[in-house]
Amino acid sequence: MFFDESLLDAQLLVVDDEQVNVNIVKAALKKAGCRQVASLTDPREVLGWCQNNSVDLILLDLNMPHLHGLDLMALLQEELTPSPQIVVLTAMTSSDDKLDALSLGAVDYLTKPFDINELLLRVRNSLRLVVLTQALKKERDNLDLEVKQQTQQLEITQNEILHRLGRAAEYRDNETGAHVLRMSESCGILALYATEDEVFSEKVKRASQMHDVGKIGIPDGVLLKQGKLNEREWDIMRSHSRIGYEILSETDTPLLQMAAQIALTHHERWDGKGYPNGLKGKDIPLESRIVALCDVYDALRSERPYKQPWSKEDTCSLIQKEAGQHFDPELTKVFLTIVDQIEEIRERHPDEHENGESLLESLLHY
Repeated sequence: MFFDESLLDAQLLVVDDEQVNVNIVKAALKKAGCRQVASLTDPREVLGWCQNNSVDLILLDLNMPHLHGLDLMALLQEELTPSPQIVVLTAMTSSDDKLDALSLGAVDYLTKPFDINELLLRVRNSLRLVVLTQALKKERDNLDLEVKQQTQQLEITQNEILHRLGRAAEYRDNETGAHVLRMSESCGILALYATEDEVFSEKVKRASQMHDVGKIGIPDGVLLKQGKLNEREWDIMRSHSRIGYEILSETDTPLLQMAAQIALTHHERWDGKGYPNGLKGKDIPLESRIVALCDVYDALRSERPYKQPWSKEDTCSLIQKEAGQHFDPELTKVFLTIVDQIEEIRERHPDEHENGESLLESLLHY
């Protein structure tokens, strides 16, 4: 028996413009036990057949009218992914023809007249290669799916950790967890409008949640002080940017590397008068310039124990005034065009519960 049982249902297609040749090959294959053998005598019909039917192996003549076999092979490679495996059966014996066919992906090349037993053995060997290739592809696809699922789960877990650490920092500052959500969405949408880069904007959306994580390391006496901070206390407060950087920086993860840069540089100013390093203009990472804008806007628009919320109009006026000084002027233009969307984010994530208590206050009651 020429064929393993696992090969007998392989989808075979015989292509030859001479019907007598087709009949000989089909008869030999069926006698050997092959159950699925189709044939075409017009090479122009092959592409359509392959697009509408499963084909594991094509037995292909070369010298045919209307469409040469080599041209057909090139067409199949261009139009089909993956393209079927091909065994060439031809009367053309030149080495150039053979090299051309093999270079186009033929797995074997048999010249006419051929011995039927040799044909069957070559078809069997080619089908074994097809089956092995399909099995390897299936295994690779399964591994790719598993890796994708694990990567997605890692991203979900990583994002949850970022969000919860960000909220922990806000709680220490008597902020609400809603600030973290607003910052995340606002920074993400500003990044998208500013760059039209969905990958970058999603990264900024996630990394921005950690912008104030360094506040975890600020003493309560400074962080929660109701009155005006003295110069020494301001120095301590400003250190939260470096603390945040130190918390996040020792990693090879691109997301956490961005989060570390944001934590370090989101208090830098366009005019170079910010902290901690006095960076100026585009020396400040774009993601940090984005966070600086969104953070100031959200802080001014929010009620705090020491102040009432500013109006949208007054806040936008200040943002506009600070363009080119505190903020990137081009980024400011983009921000002001999407401020209504920023306000919608604020409506989705308000600071207070229905009873007027902050989230932190409500938790302390239980």
